[in-house]
Amino acid sequence: MSTIIGIWNASGKGKSSSILSLANFLMSTYPSHRVVHCNKNPSALTIDFRLILEIKGKIYALESMGDPNSGLERRLDDIMVTYKPDVLVCATRTRGNTVLAVQNIKAKYSSDLIWSSTYQTSHSHTLVNDAKAEHLHDLMRKLSLI
Repeated sequence: MSTIIGIWNASGKGKSSSILSLANFLMSTYPSHRVVHCNKNPSALTIDFRLILEIKGKIYALESMGDPNSGLERRLDDIMVTYKPDVLVCATRTRGNTVLAVQNIKAKYSSDLIWSSTYQTSHSHTLVNDAKAEHLHDLMRKLSLI
């Protein structure tokens, strides 16, 4: 069974940046990872990316673009069909069609779903995004997802 981790918050609150920090954290923590797919240069990722990694024989999908009307459900469905991830991490807003997209994918593939939000601060954005990445990794580790 797959697990979806939905990172939700309002626009401009660090969802994509937190997922970017997680991607970089995973690639540096597991240097023997294999990049299965990336729509950008994985060595120089920027926000709004798709990255599929294999780590210790499991597939991790990270989809950082979760804006309304961006075709999120179609993109998540494509990830589930094409890569069959053990863990899918995606960005979503707190309500509306992006939340419905994640819930529909959860139901369609009988996945577990964990909702998490970003940390909000008026400064030190990089610091809190990096902390969020470490906390998500710790959560995955404690749940034996990685």
